[in-house]
Order: sequence, then structure tokens, then C-alpha cells
Amino acid sequence: MKKFSILLLVILCLSFNIVRAQPKNQANAFKEGVYKAADFNFSPTNRYTIKNISPKDNVYLLLFDEHQLTIQSIRLDPNSEKYNLLPLKPEYRIVIVGNGEVFIA
Repeated sequence: MKKFSILLLVILCLSFNIVRAQPKNQANAFKEGVYKAADFNFSPTNRYTIKNISPKDNVYLLLFDEHQLTIQSIRLDPNSEKYNLLPLKPEYRIVIVGNGEVFIA
């Protein structure tokens, strides 16, 4: 009986920790704002994709180069498919406009 009680207590503790675990993809989720690519350690050699993970809000993404010229703009519908971003240099600025949330991978 004592072993069963201890085992039950351990299982309960582990199950509560699993419920609180944060999904790893939340680290790359961004809301409205202006971001510098260097702040997020984006590699210039990698290709990144962007997706709107909001279920009901549109998002607009603007990508500016080091001379503040628009080099890419994308309108993302709710729960959109993935779109390819241009290679990100550390000097680039990423502008996200809208109430939604985007995931960059």
C-alpha cells in the first residue's frame, strides 16, 4: 500500500509538470512591433518561413533593408500557410502590423 501511494504521488506530480510545459515554438512567435533581425540571432545563411498562427486576425509583414527600403511585404490571413522570407541580414528590420501573431522558423 505504501509503494502504491508513493507511486501515485509521483505520477500526479509529473502530470502537473507536463501540463505547465511551454511549447518550444512559442519562442519564435512575434506580435505587432518593429524588430531588428540581429536581436533574434537569425543566421544570414538560413532560409526562414513565416506563418500567421492567429485564428482570426490578419497580419502584415514588412521587411526593410539597411537603407530603410522595403524589400518584402506579405499579407498573412488567419492560420495562413507558410511563406518564404528573403535571407535575413543582421541589419534588416522586420515590421509586423496587426493583432495577430506570427511564427518565424
